[in-house]
Amino acid sequence: MQLNFFPLNFQFTDYQITDVNYSDELLLDLRRRYNTSHSFFRFGENIYLSNSDSDSGIDIATNTTSKNVYGDNQITASLIKHIFFRTFKKRFISYTPVDFYPFRFFSSKEKDDLLFDLLPNQLKGRIGYKKMIEVQLRLATIAGKQQFGFVINIARNWIFEKNCATLNLEGYNLLNVEVLHSEIYPGSCGILAPNEEFIGIISEIINDETAKVLTNEGEQVFPLTELFIRKTKFNIANYLDFALSPDKTSQILNHIESKKQEIYNTKSLHTEICEIAKALFSSKLDGHSIEFMNKDGFYFTVQDKPLEVTNTFDLKTPTFIFDPAGTKTNNNNPDLGLSNFGPYDSISFDIKSPSVLCICHRENRGYFSKFLADLKDGIPSSRYFIKGFQKKYELTEVNFQINELSAFTLAEYIRVMKEWDQEFRPDLAIIEIPNEFRKLKDADNPYYQLKGKLLSYEIPVQYVLTERIKTYNEYILNSICLQLYAKLGGTPWVLPANRSVDREIIIGIGHSWIRKNQFKGADQSKIVGITTFLSSDGQYLLGDKVKDVAFENYFEELLNSLKSSFNRLESEQGWQEGDTVRLIFHIFKPVKNTEFDVISRFVKDITKYRIKFAFVTISKSHPHLLFDPNQPGVNGKGAYIPNRATNVFLDSETCIVQMLGVKDLKTAKQAMSTPIQIKIRTPQGNYNNPELNDMLYYDLAYIVQQIFSFTYLSWRSFLPAELPATMLYSNLISKLLSKMRNVNGWDADRLNYSLKRKKWFL
Repeated sequence: MQLNFFPLNFQFTDYQITDVNYSDELLLDLRRRYNTSHSFFRFGENIYLSNSDSDSGIDIATNTTSKNVYGDNQITASLIKHIFFRTFKKRFISYTPVDFYPFRFFSSKEKDDLLFDLLPNQLKGRIGYKKMIEVQLRLATIAGKQQFGFVINIARNWIFEKNCATLNLEGYNLLNVEVLHSEIYPGSCGILAPNEEFIGIISEIINDETAKVLTNEGEQVFPLTELFIRKTKFNIANYLDFALSPDKTSQILNHIESKKQEIYNTKSLHTEICEIAKALFSSKLDGHSIEFMNKDGFYFTVQDKPLEVTNTFDLKTPTFIFDPAGTKTNNNNPDLGLSNFGPYDSISFDIKSPSVLCICHRENRGYFSKFLADLKDGIPSSRYFIKGFQKKYELTEVNFQINELSAFTLAEYIRVMKEWDQEFRPDLAIIEIPNEFRKLKDADNPYYQLKGKLLSYEIPVQYVLTERIKTYNEYILNSICLQLYAKLGGTPWVLPANRSVDREIIIGIGHSWIRKNQFKGADQSKIVGITTFLSSDGQYLLGDKVKDVAFENYFEELLNSLKSSFNRLESEQGWQEGDTVRLIFHIFKPVKNTEFDVISRFVKDITKYRIKFAFVTISKSHPHLLFDPNQPGVNGKGAYIPNRATNVFLDSETCIVQMLGVKDLKTAKQAMSTPIQIKIRTPQGNYNNPELNDMLYYDLAYIVQQIFSFTYLSWRSFLPAELPATMLYSNLISKLLSKMRNVNGWDADRLNYSLKRKKWFL
């Protein structure tokens, strides 16, 4: 197995480096005077110097100090980045990098531009869909060995190098077009590509040289030469319609789509990354390693083959438990266990005869009623769905009340709801919707309007597309029933709990910004937080939505939410003073240091119990990739993709895990499957407090295994998910609430106590 990590090699452990005392003015002056031959960077109270291309020094007094490659790793890392950048610029003169760090540049090869052969000569190279190479420096400790390495990734991005002045002269209509402001930073001309920021939309063309742009600071005037259309598929397609023709644009976009399976597959990516590494780190003439060096005597080489790695530890598929006594279990297949034993909470589940409001189009009633019958009673000839919803989930009766629409309009749906029998109080709704709803804006979409209305009545909703009603199979029905039971508040199965800990709660924390727009300077004054609470065996205990608040109030609101939920759970579960309580916090994207500080305050305020806690980030936004060159793939898909559960510890606090292996890919179009990164974080604000240090929990292997096990609790499907339930639930709630916020009259605070216990968001 290989990691897209190319180790650096040093022939020394200590090195000499020049420094001077830091000041803003001195750093700017040094860069202005010596930028062509020297690099300067700050660390702490010093400015460090690297002489790249000069036989003489600088004309100020300096100090020379000794540093250790790994003991002073932050200084070493900055030095490596600067030497790599300058060496690249010398070797590849025609390239202008896009960013210094992460270091990014576009390939100049014609074959790496998917549009090159499709565009006329006047557009070749000026508009394209090109390969972008990204190189990041990372410090890792893998298999006990600490080492620096470059991590290489590849993406495909649009390029559009015609400014708005040119477009205006061509006669292209720029009104209401999204634009970027391009600006060359002082001293970076020819060294880095201009900086581009999305500032707004053009509101008026003043003349051939200037335009007014509607920004978050109001209307502002910019030279047309400094404005470029925002590089999105929609914007570039509009221009290509104008410059070429709609038919040619469709051909171009279809060509890109057809190439995705070829270029976005793991085997091709591995080949490309290895080719890039050879070009960057080895000589074309003799194949020897390139020496990256400065004139101060610091040098290194880079291995041009990816690092070979093995699993750090054996991740296990959890046992699935289907009764509180823990006697009914299945070690491999939760679906089979559910069919054999029924759901975990069958005895205590209190909605044994659910009433279901069903709405369909009158023209599809025949299909819909058959769909409901098979959903309830099962398909006798099937392999996975013989029992049906009622028997498989050990319900007494499932009562469907079918209502017909004459058209798929909001008015018709509302009419049906108003005609409810006053004595009929549904526990759930199953509603037919057409594919066309997907094309509607959120504010006008009956999907969200109906969901909001029903949720305000405490009724979870299951939508079913018309095409699904007509073409369903046993797999679709099986997944829908799993979702229905979870939405009713049921627990299909649980996982083994850790018996060595008195109490353990896993808490997912998510958030969603309320943005006016995506322009530079957009007002992000409001934020909503979402918290989900699960027990150590995977039972969904509680979900809570923090109020939409100004960012400056987010700390207190999140803290209050955690406290109130914690108080509710300790009362319900009968905790005793002095119990040991382990709190594992899962978070997807931290907001600066806010969550760190909130949790530090939260755990320190809990004095009744002995608290141990860990703060864990779970992310797909990281540069690491795993490859298995010995994996040929299955049925033409998944070559080079490692098996699910493949894992590597990057250091004592960080692990990457392959959550979707070759067998988990549904089609060949799912050409890539990237690992998730699990990282134990240390609280920032009060981390040096000894009291807090004693509470921290650092068992990375335990935490990784738990997160892996929690991926089997999505209850949207019997298949494992990429993310654990804590993160999946928080993300689903956040996404749904952000959509429904656009619905007139919707109030998210209506999600009252009873719905907090149900998985209404699945």
